[in-house]
Amino acid sequence: MKTFPPAYRQYALLACLIAALSCTVSSAQTQLWGGQPELGIGFERETSADKSLVANSVTLMPALSYKNGAVNRVELLISTERDTDSSTGTDIYSNLHGLAIRARKDVALADHLGMYFRGLLGRSQSDSARFWYGYSDAALSVEYGFFDFMLGLRIQRALDETTDQGFNKLRLGPGFHIADKHRIEINWVRSWQAESHALDSDSVLLEYTFKF
Repeated sequence: MKTFPPAYRQYALLACLIAALSCTVSSAQTQLWGGQPELGIGFERETSADKSLVANSVTLMPALSYKNGAVNRVELLISTERDTDSSTGTDIYSNLHGLAIRARKDVALADHLGMYFRGLLGRSQSDSARFWYGYSDAALSVEYGFFDFMLGLRIQRALDETTDQGFNKLRLGPGFHIADKHRIEINWVRSWQAESHALDSDSVLLEYTFKF
């Protein structure tokens, strides 16, 4: 009988957790520590510039959202990733796990135009490396009704002596609000190495968020 690889079993467990939390929505409080609880899940597929490395990841994102405050959103990011390296002609698999906290500040510029800033501090652990990292985001967003579109930049760096973990990223994509409880966001991300400025990878990210 076929069994799923360890990484895909982890993805299945995350999906089961999402389903279980969704079943308890009717009993969940709409306010927690002064903020609105939200639960998101993200799926990302990243392909290296030479197409030899493909990374598939799932991220669970419990969050609190604040309409008024110095910070408008605080998230915990729990991620698992499965990498496939085919550069040697034979597929080599590796796993990566991450835990991070991220904060966001929204700024209104005009009726349909705004921007946001985000900062993240995280810990990454793979089969070959463990390191602390952080990034800062700045993005412009245009919103009309249930639809919005984002264009932003991300500066990401390792916070210890780990090498080859500095990236500059261009991010863009649409978002869709469905009723008052659901949001879907699709991002395309292009990443360059910070030191050499060489193209590193392209990614496609799909996120779903439920608002309690």
